[in-house]
Amino acid sequence: MRRHPRSIVRGSARRCGFTIVELLVVVGIIAILTGILLVGLKVVGGTARASACMSNLRELSIAHASYANLHHECFADVGLPHGGIGDPSRSFITTLEPFGMSIEVLRSPLDRSAHWSPEHGEGAPVSIVDGQPLFRRTSYGMNNHLSRSYSPAMATGGAPADRFSRVARPSEVICFGLMAERGAYASSDHPHAENWGAVSNPALLAATQLQINAIDRHDPSGDSRSNWSWVDGHTTSNRFDELFTTSIDNKFDPGQP
Repeated sequence: MRRHPRSIVRGSARRCGFTIVELLVVVGIIAILTGILLVGLKVVGGTARASACMSNLRELSIAHASYANLHHECFADVGLPHGGIGDPSRSFITTLEPFGMSIEVLRSPLDRSAHWSPEHGEGAPVSIVDGQPLFRRTSYGMNNHLSRSYSPAMATGGAPADRFSRVARPSEVICFGLMAERGAYASSDHPHAENWGAVSNPALLAATQLQINAIDRHDPSGDSRSNWSWVDGHTTSNRFDELFTTSIDNKFDPGQP
């Protein structure tokens, strides 16, 4: 029997439609693919920021080597405070300025601090000292073992390792790392690494001074990763426990074997 043309049209229309189950499956697949894409973009973005931070550290190392070359191998110094007033004129952020240091180099793409000074972002001060607000002025800090002003060697009457000739293994001693983004050390340009070995968990104390998890953002622990530069100028990404285990087994004290 011949079917009526209208019936054929209606049957075709029904066959061309989507059921609610099919639509839900399509929406679910799109959601999964979008999630995978977002995760991938986040990973790529994090890798790019870590690489850009490493580039900043290389520029900082080059400027530091240029400074030392003109000052009889003496390193730059530190001076930004973590509780007191300090002496910013002595800090490497000032003395290295003629060698190309700028806020673009001193501010790491990994930095999430909310304490940058108003001219670099509307942040809140880290603290108020004698009526003066202390803001963050650099993402990077210098190993205080290399400082003329804050070297722990001076406390025992020794000479600070403040120049290349006093560092026996420049490729095995940390020079610069990323300062903690919160807390008192967020306004400083140096940690106090000599104190870390006095506690049972050095990583937790170090994390109050340096951003040891700047790359992975895990809870601070020995396996936290960050970027570092070394006295000889090379840069690496390291777990904290690769750099500091005890006070007599670490890459911060130039006097350690």
